[in-house]
Amino acid sequence: MSKLIVTANSYEHMDLLLDKDIYGIMLYIDRLSVNSSFYVNIEDIEKIDFKGKKIFVVMNKIMHNNDLDMVREVLSKLKDKEYKILFYDMGVYNIAKELNIVNKLVIYQDHLNASIASNKFYYDLGIKGSYITSDITGEELLEINKSLDMDIYFLGYGFAPIFYSRRYLVKNYLKFINKEELDGSYTITSDTGVVYPIDEEKYGTAIYSPRPINLINYLDYLDSISYIVMNSNLIDDDEFNLMVDKFINRDKIDSTYLGFFNVKTIYKVKNN
Repeated sequence: MSKLIVTANSYEHMDLLLDKDIYGIMLYIDRLSVNSSFYVNIEDIEKIDFKGKKIFVVMNKIMHNNDLDMVREVLSKLKDKEYKILFYDMGVYNIAKELNIVNKLVIYQDHLNASIASNKFYYDLGIKGSYITSDITGEELLEINKSLDMDIYFLGYGFAPIFYSRRYLVKNYLKFINKEELDGSYTITSDTGVVYPIDEEKYGTAIYSPRPINLINYLDYLDSISYIVMNSNLIDDDEFNLMVDKFINRDKIDSTYLGFFNVKTIYKVKNN
């Protein structure tokens, strides 16, 4: 049976989630991660009572040269911990290799590791865990899982990032059209009327899926997947808490948004 991992929107929210029957919690490290509403300092983690839950540390930012000293400092502090480390940039891998903690790593690249071959590449580097992109179908996900001896992570509930830029796209656009910045969230609407939420934070701009992906009706189907992730980013605490309870109880609900989970995409190369 899959293990349930969640994220939190604040320390108070995290405390409530830790009382639930979940396996673990994902913590996004300040200055070294993106796509979250709640960031923590590595020093603060040691002060938290996690009530026996497992810890998954996220460092999913594209690193710059001036980030590397902090990456090394954080990884050194995690060396003797049982935490797993979810990362994007291969610079993190190189430092983890120097520290002999590659076995703690989980490759976490939102749109890149979408095949058996790409995940096998990371496995051969000693990385034994992979957070698989939501850009593929459930059938393809199970095929990857069956073909590799890796711990597989997959988004079961939450907004999926579909675009990220290090630039401050909203701020720059508003400046270009001489408009003042507004408090609150932003959206962008496609030609077909689909509305996508935009979140501009300290380290860039992300555009997310129009609705939270919700695979609650497929939990039995996904039982061979090691970890199902529930991401609270952009979701109200009470709404998220209620959905966590439903996932724990495996309740069935109507009208869920599945993203690409059951949508096959076939590209044909033109003859010329």
